[in-house]
Amino acid sequence: MRLSPRKIEYLADRILALMQENSHVHLTSNVDTIWKTVADTIFANLREEEAIDQEVDSLLTRHKYEIQGLEMDVAELRRKFKREVARKRGFTL
Repeated sequence: MRLSPRKIEYLADRILALMQENSHVHLTSNVDTIWKTVADTIFANLREEEAIDQEVDSLLTRHKYEIQGLEMDVAELRRKFKREVARKRGFTL
């Protein structure tokens, strides 16, 4: 999933607002620090997913002729590869 910096900022704003509205959540740090942590976490998650996508692209390219020869469904294979690569990295999609 690709998100613009504006969308990441919007999501961080919404998450922080939801945290502030929730009576079970008690913020003990500066709100700006929490917002930055949320935004940085979203950004880091997106970078990791992009790295996974690049690895999947590499796998598909490496096995291109085999995939074509066996007339495999590339979209389904991409999903399977992505799940497997994410699992190996300990990343939850």
